[in-house]
Amino acid sequence: MSHRYGLPRRCALALAAALALGCHKEAPPPASASASTAVRDTTLGLPAADGAAQSAAAFVQAFYQWYGKLGDLYQQAVHDSPAFFAPALLAGLHADSAAKQQHPDEVVGLDWDPFLETQDPCDPYQVMGTTRRGDTVLVAVGGMCSGREPRAAPDVIAEVMARSEGGGTGWIFVDFRHTDDAGSLMQDLKALGTASASGAAGARGKSR
Repeated sequence: MSHRYGLPRRCALALAAALALGCHKEAPPPASASASTAVRDTTLGLPAADGAAQSAAAFVQAFYQWYGKLGDLYQQAVHDSPAFFAPALLAGLHADSAAKQQHPDEVVGLDWDPFLETQDPCDPYQVMGTTRRGDTVLVAVGGMCSGREPRAAPDVIAEVMARSEGGGTGWIFVDFRHTDDAGSLMQDLKALGTASASGAAGARGKSR
């Protein structure tokens, strides 16, 4: 099913204003990004609730609020706002979309939402905690499931990195990590790209 790309100007302006919250270290953190809810899994990094972690959490929360209003259409999100994604991640997503267009009658590439890590979205999504791993901040995100029981554990771990942009500091997504294994979107895209190049119809289905 095709979707017409492009956001109304008022929506684009609202998104820009919301994401600006994540561009300043002094931005107030979402309540869920406090130290008491920091992700405890030390394999993901050290729990963090400092100003940078709070700024990263605000950026990620604003993105998911916008993404939900967009209808969780990841290809449209990538098309409309490529600046949110690191070059390597963006290239992988573009390659996946191109493979789908070349094989419209086959299941090729991602067959789940890579930003939600599911085939069954459970909007709205909320930041559940932050950790630090090297020079990136890992932001746990979980579905609050309107009309259903909220999920107790995160669905996906968004990995963001600070970038210099003019005179200010902003954030970009560098990866989206699985919560049920040690994999990530970048690994999936690489594996699916290899499968596509070999002629196989690659797809790692998500039922959650």
